[in-house]
Amino acid sequence: MALRKLILFDIDGTLLTPGPIPRQALAEAISHFLGKPIELSFHEVAGFTDPTIIHNTLARHGYNGGIPADQLTAVLEHYLSLVEERLPASSDLHVYPGAKALVRSCQQEHWVTALLTGNVERGARAKLARTGLWDLFAFGIFGDDGNRREDLPWIARERAWDVVRESFRPQDTILIGDTPNDAYIARLNRIASLIVCRRDEPEWRQAIEEQQPTALVDGFDDVATIMNLLKEILT
Repeated sequence: MALRKLILFDIDGTLLTPGPIPRQALAEAISHFLGKPIELSFHEVAGFTDPTIIHNTLARHGYNGGIPADQLTAVLEHYLSLVEERLPASSDLHVYPGAKALVRSCQQEHWVTALLTGNVERGARAKLARTGLWDLFAFGIFGDDGNRREDLPWIARERAWDVVRESFRPQDTILIGDTPNDAYIARLNRIASLIVCRRDEPEWRQAIEEQQPTALVDGFDDVATIMNLLKEILT
């Protein structure tokens, strides 16, 4: 009997684009804590967990030792309240072509589909519930499940046992993401990666390639081709 596969999907830049609201909301929440306005660039948030983004940003503004857990929680709460208030009315959030069909095609192969994202759970739910994607996943591993994003893949494999009562070997697991950090984290955890390059910038593609993803694609429009690629990787 063939062993089942565990397919770990990132959210932002992989399944959907949330538009500018979440990044603006996080910058606003951090600004409120600092007492001065700051902005967050794409490269400061892509591929990192929400708590790590907050810690890194505060470190750049003099908080080198981090902040107490209750203050971090307060910043996150402020951010999440802004996202939950503003995102429902946004016209910028949309699912990428082929993304939903790809998840369903993985499920038709009887593979286990799960989320692995830097979003804290409430933020992930706020984005996915609007799109009909939230209920497609057996479980999720979120930015508040581990201190480092590097830890999330092995946490996912442990969570899979709790949820579906199956143990997945690294060679039966693949991370589908969109950043150089996703490729790096997969390689660090000895699992495969399929990275989608959403940015039309040679430097961005080069940065992904330098992290040696198992496969690099430009989109999910051709779901049949992506599925054949996944089967080849996971064979």
